[in-house]
Amino acid sequence: MLRNVRYRRNPTSLTNPLMLALMLVVISGCGLDGLLSLTASLGGNVAGQRGNAEVLFINNTPFRAIFVFGAYDNLDRDTEPTLLSFSSDTATLNLEGNSETTIQEVQCSRVFSIGGEGLLARAQENLEEDALENVPLIEGVYFSSAEVGDDDADEPTEGMAPPIDSNIGPDFECGSLLIYRLEFDEDGPERFRIDLTVVPAESTRGV
Repeated sequence: MLRNVRYRRNPTSLTNPLMLALMLVVISGCGLDGLLSLTASLGGNVAGQRGNAEVLFINNTPFRAIFVFGAYDNLDRDTEPTLLSFSSDTATLNLEGNSETTIQEVQCSRVFSIGGEGLLARAQENLEEDALENVPLIEGVYFSSAEVGDDDADEPTEGMAPPIDSNIGPDFECGSLLIYRLEFDEDGPERFRIDLTVVPAESTRGV
């Protein structure tokens, strides 16, 4: 890996790829969280391989939730994000009111996102059109009270929640269980919010 200095280069040299990447993060204003995310382990027991994390979505509202969850590498403009789509369509996952999903396994990436700008941009730029056929490319989460089959079944008839991005390193580690809860938000800018609880891999996983 990068820490195995085989060619006796100066590890602080600006030609070192890791140092260049670190400088770019600092210059871009990402600060300490950006550095932690950039250097965090992606798991896996063999160089180049990645481990997995788990995600669980709990809808504590009485309304259907419509959104796209994805995992991607934020410093790689060509990254093809892993997507989980939720809508009224039977071709996607469904998260009706007062319900929860089964635990989903997702390959570790630098960013886990629900409807974030970076996720949507990479999905549209780097995935084939067929892969996006049933994906709700919307920011955040929509909440709908319309019946399945209605024209407004996937529209925000009840409001929305802002998007959320979680970074490996400062927010979670590879192997963790990430629990996303959709809640009412009486004090926020929108009617709803997304709460995140992270259960480390070595912990007892009671939800």
